Amino acid sequence: MYSKAINPKGLVPAVEYKGKAIYESLILCEFFEDAFPDHKPSLLPSDPIDRAIARLWLDHLSKIFVPAFHRLLQAQEAGKQHGALQELYESLNKFAKNIQGPYFFGENFSLVDAAIAPWIVRDYIIAENRGYKRGDVSSNWVSYAGTVEVRDSVVKTQSVSLFLCLLCCIVIIFWEI
Repeated sequence: MYSKAINPKGLVPAVEYKGKAIYESLILCEFFEDAFPDHKPSLLPSDPIDRAIARLWLDHLSKIFVPAFHRLLQAQEAGKQHGALQELYESLNKFAKNIQGPYFFGENFSLVDAAIAPWIVRDYIIAENRGYKRGDVSSNWVSYAGTVEVRDSVVKTQSVSLFLCLLCCIVIIFWEI
């Protein structure tokens, strides 16, 4: 089904489940956790306090980090770029201080890791164009980002991303015709 029929914004991911539209990446991830509780491994910690902490960090990523990333990417003037870069560093530094290693909550890859993974694998864009350096955040961030970006499940989502993007564009174009 065409995503606009499910998501009024026309964005993906979007699914229809039992006649109800569900969209937004993180909301879908939590929905799948709830809808299929027996699926292992879980992306959210089993402890209710840790689950709440995960949601606090997901909120931080959504409301602080991602907007800072976009402001940095879109800033055209040197002064605005510098300010946006400092804002991004501050957001990541706060995040990095809470990484238990090797993943956010320790040994298990979680929804927090999945939420920031796409931004880690794209940070080369702001490195090449805005002067971002992982090392300017912290050594903990360098280690964490390096671990996340080479994780098999993260790497596998990248290998076909260009192909899928082109395929989606073709499907959307023909669907509109």
